[in-house]
Amino acid sequence: MEAMLTSEDAANVVGSPAATFVCLGMALEEKPKLQPASVSCYEKALEYVGRPGHPEPWEHCVLLQQLGAVCLRLGRLREADKWLEDCSRVCEEADGHPRDAVLFQRSFSTSQTRLEFASMVAKLRAKTSMDMGNETRAREFVAEAKALQAALSGDAVERQEAGRPRAKTATEDANKQLWAEEPAEEVILKEYRFMDEGPTVLVMLDLNEHTGLGIEASESVSSLRQFRVNCQEKAVQIDMRLRRSDGRVSQYRLPLEPLAHEIIPEDTVPKLRGKEGKRRLEVKLFKREKDRRWYGDLVSGTPPVALQTKAAAPASKAPAKGTILNPLTAEEIAKLPKPGDSTGYNRPSSFRASEIEAPAGSPSPAAEQPAPEPEPSKEQSQSSPAWVAEVLREETHVSILLKVRLDDSLESVSLDNLALDVNDSQQILTLQLHGPSASAEVLRLPLPRVRGDGLEAKWRKKSRTLELRLPRSA
Repeated sequence: MEAMLTSEDAANVVGSPAATFVCLGMALEEKPKLQPASVSCYEKALEYVGRPGHPEPWEHCVLLQQLGAVCLRLGRLREADKWLEDCSRVCEEADGHPRDAVLFQRSFSTSQTRLEFASMVAKLRAKTSMDMGNETRAREFVAEAKALQAALSGDAVERQEAGRPRAKTATEDANKQLWAEEPAEEVILKEYRFMDEGPTVLVMLDLNEHTGLGIEASESVSSLRQFRVNCQEKAVQIDMRLRRSDGRVSQYRLPLEPLAHEIIPEDTVPKLRGKEGKRRLEVKLFKREKDRRWYGDLVSGTPPVALQTKAAAPASKAPAKGTILNPLTAEEIAKLPKPGDSTGYNRPSSFRASEIEAPAGSPSPAAEQPAPEPEPSKEQSQSSPAWVAEVLREETHVSILLKVRLDDSLESVSLDNLALDVNDSQQILTLQLHGPSASAEVLRLPLPRVRGDGLEAKWRKKSRTLELRLPRSA
């Protein structure tokens, strides 16, 4: 068979004999009784892959992994251990990713990245060591596989700086201290720029403009280690810590989730660019689908972010007029337009003209007025705490549901910051805000015919809404 596959005619028709032996081995591998023959085919293909003219290292890696996996299934543990050890060594030396390589004239393909492939090999080596009775070595490979999995979505800055051996400096100690301290404030950034560069996407964060601090932001940044860039396939989170001029530590976070398309997290490359007084962070994201163009919004499912500085941020909006949190006065109600007393006041002019010409002594019958519809299910207290945006009320014959939505400026508030009390004797519910955004104002809501002991509370983080369900009393 080897003489036939390596002949000149076969080379002109089939091409590389390595690809043919791999395809034959894959076919034999599916037959349980023919799996030993597949090992022979893979070993023969390995002879041709190792020869000059086969520069693709990932072909060598994939073939060694296949040999190790088949030998493990057959119980040939020493052979499996040898092939997998060789595979791990070649994988460390190979460049790029197996998913991007042309393997065996495209007769074999994989969607794995370098770290995903290395993690799989480490798991196979752990299984081999366990079957050989060496539990200590097996635990080492399990730890290696977990470390590789963690690196897939870990901090890109830490991963990049770890590959640059250098002497420890005072700046590095200062940055560690910066991340060890508790920040005095945490700011969510909503402004950034991005640019499609073919197989990559470049995200740019202008420190002076997008943080709203001006030149102070650039002067407070001296190293890339003041940033943390954590990536997943459809999410990127950029964290930055600054020591302000007054000594306070501020943390700024730019969350980008979910991304419009998938990226390769382990390939993310962050860089600090610009002069001392005008710095910017550039994060290069590598596309999972390199031929797909990214346009429109970088993040899917959200409106485009307007590029404006924080100094020009709009003031907090005034509460809506005409709600129960901010009710109309008696004078304002009196000024509201009233419907006409004629039956045709809202009809076309021709009908109204005929009504005017009609005799005064023949009044038309009064039109039957429809029954007034119930008011919308909005219920608010007479007081209006500034931290409450709206209170909605839904009633059934068995319970009352209250939805208390907090003001948009309270992004960091959670259920732990709210103090709730129900007075059954007075039939009043009180709600007060504690924590960093604490307010002396209290929300009071009258709740007739309810039982406070059956209260059910649920916090909606995305809409900053507290839902309270109270059963009716008998």
